Amino acid sequence: MKDFRMNLQLFNTPTVPISDNIYFRIIQDGASKRVAVAESYKATKTKETKEQEAFGESEAVATYGGRTSYELEISRAYVTDEALKDGIFLDELENFDFVIEKPDRSEIYSMCNWSEVSESGELKDKVAENMRFKAAKFKRIMK
Repeated sequence: MKDFRMNLQLFNTPTVPISDNIYFRIIQDGASKRVAVAESYKATKTKETKEQEAFGESEAVATYGGRTSYELEISRAYVTDEALKDGIFLDELENFDFVIEKPDRSEIYSMCNWSEVSESGELKDKVAENMRFKAAKFKRIMK
């Protein structure tokens, strides 16, 4: 499997980003490459929350956070001709970083591995890929 850094870019948007501005980039051998455009993405962060109980109390006395997990879904991604020519396929990515660039911040999902990749196609239309993957770490960098 290939090791890449993946970067979802949102550019030229002074206000709220729209799907026309979403595309993937990977960093391979120090060079940034545009590999796919996507119609949409969904990022879900889930945190385990536990209750602290105390002897003699009928209700919890506190809550505390546990492990956080990150799951991302990419809908209708279209791989670029250049990426196909370079032999880059979404289902070969492993242990990659996924970066969402927004006008005011970058959101970096690290140590990603996909759990599901599917394709759909129609006559005389490009093949669209859907991808679901999990990340081990998350970092937000304000610009």
